Amino acid sequence: MNALLFIRPIVLTAALCAAALTAAASEDDLLVTRSAQGYSRDAVPGAVFKSPYLEESQVRRATIKTRPKGASESRVASVGASDFWIYDADTQLQFDTDGDGYYHYLRVRFDVDTYFESAYVYAMLFLSSDGTNWEHYATTDDFLVEGSTPFDEYEVETELVSGYPPGLYDVLVEIYDADYAEYVDEFGPAQSSAFALLPLEDTTYDGVEVVITITEEHGGGGAASWYLLALLGLALPLRGLSFSRRGGAARRR
Repeated sequence: MNALLFIRPIVLTAALCAAALTAAASEDDLLVTRSAQGYSRDAVPGAVFKSPYLEESQVRRATIKTRPKGASESRVASVGASDFWIYDADTQLQFDTDGDGYYHYLRVRFDVDTYFESAYVYAMLFLSSDGTNWEHYATTDDFLVEGSTPFDEYEVETELVSGYPPGLYDVLVEIYDADYAEYVDEFGPAQSSAFALLPLEDTTYDGVEVVITITEEHGGGGAASWYLLALLGLALPLRGLSFSRRGGAARRR
């Protein structure tokens, strides 16, 4: 009897430790980002969104969309001549709180052109930390591109909140025809060194206190529209437009 009383606390302690380790592993496996999006023409120069004005996305690493890094080259070759292409793109890093040379805020800008007079596209954004796999971290709303004008440049700002240890990350932008959900072009390290070996880390490594409330998880998801945030009373006078995905929209050359 006394032996059983001695064993039970040990078993209970072991169970609690296992639960704690499981919870910790679960939190480490959770990739959390906060993003906003809009046309570059509507952004305030030098200004960025910060929480809570960023739409949060939570996804387990085990369920995130990934693909081999080399697959991008074959996709570009297979699509051939397209009605859409990325004319130019760049990245910008911001906020290195602890001064270690790694940043937790990433802005990606891209200018999509088309042979059509106007058409809708959307973008999927990926990060690669190991040089092998691309991990999807953001999807934009549909947005309008008009011929080859530079005034329809689009931007996605992302705060890395959790799940991204310090490292050198590659960035990839894929563009899709919104009417048919077809891949049409991409821009990444193969096109510009601005998308290769970026020193990034999440806020937990950068000395930023962030409270993460685990909610219903979802993969990707559109970033918060700058226009919607402006309507909610943001101090930054941004007026970016966002568009819902539409199928079969008429096009004019």
